[in-house]
Amino acid sequence: MLAPQETPVIYPESDGKPMAETDVHRNLLLRMVDLLQNAFPNAYASGNICLYYEPGNPKKMISPDALLCCSQSKGEKRVYLAWEANHQLDLVMEFSSFSTRRVDHYKKKQIYEKILKVPYYIIFDPHAIYLNVYALVEGNYQPQEANEQGYWLLETLKIQVGIENSNTLRLFDMAGNLIPTTTEKEAQRAEKEAQRAEKLEKQLQQTTKQAEKDKQALLEEIETLRQQLQEKR
Repeated sequence: MLAPQETPVIYPESDGKPMAETDVHRNLLLRMVDLLQNAFPNAYASGNICLYYEPGNPKKMISPDALLCCSQSKGEKRVYLAWEANHQLDLVMEFSSFSTRRVDHYKKKQIYEKILKVPYYIIFDPHAIYLNVYALVEGNYQPQEANEQGYWLLETLKIQVGIENSNTLRLFDMAGNLIPTTTEKEAQRAEKEAQRAEKLEKQLQQTTKQAEKDKQALLEEIETLRQQLQEKR
């Protein structure tokens, strides 16, 4: 008699909830994933992906607004299985609102702290304008303070976070330089190319002017030689 086969566990790709509470939250989510990927080009950055943290139990799921795993390569995943090899998260973010504030500060914080043991947890509310940064210290989240520049240091990741233009969460390098979005990088690249093209055009104009001067000088020299030859005849 054949032994009954085990039914494979299915981990759904969606929890049926909207991607974000508002347009502001959605745009913030997309921009932050982009920023994380630019800051860590070889790492796995994602957002709003179903993250399962107990093998065999699809009910044990959480969906961070943004996450980073430096031990995973850049790419695409159907779902995130936290127990698999090299899946230890380095950073999670929640973009909070009035309706999610309690869950973000208690239930999710407990999961990130005690179960997933994520080194850094960031909660940002773009409407209430507050930013809470937690670092895992000896198994417990400790609130972090902003430095003199108004940035929160994520020391092991060698980046900083801060608020720009009142309600925009941004990443900064250790020197305080803004880490650009892909759109900003393309704009910077286009600006550099335009400046280089302008510089080359000026160089060409200068070279052309010099060539005209050299040509005129040569013609004058030839004319002088002709006159000298005629005088000798």
